[in-house]
Amino acid sequence: MYPVAWAVVERETNDTWKWFIAMLIKDLDINDNGAGWVFISDQQKGLINAMKDYLPNAEHRMCARHIY
Repeated sequence: MYPVAWAVVERETNDTWKWFIAMLIKDLDINDNGAGWVFISDQQKGLINAMKDYLPNAEHRMCARHIY
């Protein structure tokens, strides 16, 4: 696994996560609401909400380290 993207923001809020996901969609040219894509992340609630709103067809899993 390799990290694809990261960003520095003032605070982790729903708005900053939505901005991050929107930029990721644009930069990676993701189509079909994320169909065929798999994202692994921590359990950040704002990120989970942004994924549901912006990439509803993508598979989103939690990192085993963060689940533990």
